[in-house]
Amino acid sequence: MFIVCWARMRPWTARLSCLFVFLASGIAGAVDPLSLEEALAIAGRGSQQLAAQRSSVSAAGQAAVPARELPDPKLFFGIDNLPVTGPDSFSLTRDFMTMRKIGLMQDFPRAQKRELKGHLAEQMAAREATMLVDSQAALRREVALAWMQRYFAERLSSLVTEQIAETELQREALRAGVKSSRTQPADLLSVEIALQSLLDRRAQYDKEAARAKASLSRWLADAAERPLAELVLPASPPEAGELSSHIERHPHVQSLQREIEIAQTQAQIAQAATKPDWSLELAYAQRGPSFSNMVSVQVSIDLPIFQSRRKQPDIAARLMQVEQARSLREEALRQHVAEAQAVQAERQGAHARAARFDETLLPLARERVKTALAAYRGGRGDLASVLDARRVELDLKLQRQQIAADEGLAYAQLLYFTHREDAQ
Repeated sequence: MFIVCWARMRPWTARLSCLFVFLASGIAGAVDPLSLEEALAIAGRGSQQLAAQRSSVSAAGQAAVPARELPDPKLFFGIDNLPVTGPDSFSLTRDFMTMRKIGLMQDFPRAQKRELKGHLAEQMAAREATMLVDSQAALRREVALAWMQRYFAERLSSLVTEQIAETELQREALRAGVKSSRTQPADLLSVEIALQSLLDRRAQYDKEAARAKASLSRWLADAAERPLAELVLPASPPEAGELSSHIERHPHVQSLQREIEIAQTQAQIAQAATKPDWSLELAYAQRGPSFSNMVSVQVSIDLPIFQSRRKQPDIAARLMQVEQARSLREEALRQHVAEAQAVQAERQGAHARAARFDETLLPLARERVKTALAAYRGGRGDLASVLDARRVELDLKLQRQQIAADEGLAYAQLLYFTHREDAQ
């Protein structure tokens, strides 16, 4: 198509058309930046851990169906009263008491027990569902942390690269000063040391970015290779009351609440076990041709005796498990609240520091650069002063980016604490 286009058109028309073709193909082949929200969505769709837990939720839901049903009936068959001595030994037909028997037996647990077991199965399914949502929240936090670490490592590396360029200019200026005896060699050595330190720092940031990209590939596969989009954080962290409300409804706390309910139901099942169940047997017995066949019906009833040694200890153990579950939930709630408040304070502090840098420190640094540059152009200053002012400005930009990284990492942590059981 490209050759036909070139041959049939005028030269300038062909060149212009082919330029459009190349631009269009370049745009089509461009890779869209990977935003934080897209990374979270890709990880949620592709996580094998979440897929396994979804299967667990489905399995628990299926197990709740037969929990209220009666147990399977039992088929039994055999021989009663078979003589083993005398003239009729091992004969199935000559002795009137010998019978070939077949029958059915059905156990009938109390309806209360079956209802409690069904309720217990439903509670276990609900617990699995909340554990799935908790895993989703934890996954979002881990992906967000890796995304933030790569994002800020790449931007810090870029800022250090700017600083390296400024330091190299400063080194060249000092070299010229040393040749003209206007600069001490010790000053040049100091700049060389600073330059090597910056190169080492950039290598460190590049290593952190590569490590974070490798972590992202665990959840995002090939999408982890895409460049990252610009980060836009919400204007302000959630209020303390809103955060506490989120934690009360957090899926991990809810899963521990389900544990309390499960333990309570198990205690009720242990209490219900003190009441007897019963079973029914129906049998048909065939005797020899000279004797009549028989039908028998039998009812069996459990005798829950010696309850102080068999049932009551089990009930007491189940009640202690209820208290254990309550204590674990309370401890987890306190831990989450404390961790969330610490992360919130970290983000609020970083937000305030960032505002101070943006409103005061960075404008002052830019003004210093302008002043030093104006003095240099007017012949009242030297190039080293300009480069030093510029280096200080870049240092402040680097500190500002590090503060942004602290705020971003705190935001990633808050993604876990603000996740709700009904979140998608």
